[in-house]
Amino acid sequence: MGDNIPTNVYESMFAKSDSTDVCLIIKEDESQPAKKSRKLTASSDVTTSPVLTRKMYVNRATLSSRSTVFQSMFAASPDSTEFTINDAKYDELAAVLSVNEPTPIDPTEENVEGILRLAERFMLLDATRYMESFISRSGWDDKKKSELSKKFNLKNLSERRD
Repeated sequence: MGDNIPTNVYESMFAKSDSTDVCLIIKEDESQPAKKSRKLTASSDVTTSPVLTRKMYVNRATLSSRSTVFQSMFAASPDSTEFTINDAKYDELAAVLSVNEPTPIDPTEENVEGILRLAERFMLLDATRYMESFISRSGWDDKKKSELSKKFNLKNLSERRD
């Protein structure tokens, strides 16, 4: 997904506008191997991962109506307009939040699990349902579909397969 869709698609979908009132600051997962760099210290070699920070502009009320996690986050700091999201990949979070956009960002076999984890983490049931539908329509083999169904407790996907 991230490699197939230009960054400007994400940025335009989640750009600052008259309808956005909150900025999500995404700090990319530090465990991404592609982003690791080696630093030498006096005592030993240490591998560190730089943190990539990106922004997404969203509507507080819309996101709160779809997720009790976001609702609680926003209620805890009602005057804040910036919220940090750690341990999430920007493109996966964009895919999760795009579910309610006119043109949702489709997952790939490589990032479907990350998207499902974020949908679960933020209790975005619309995103989980979208993913179930997407997976059931995909050309992926039954083994892959079954593994995802079990791992993420995708009841609708299990029912479709039975």
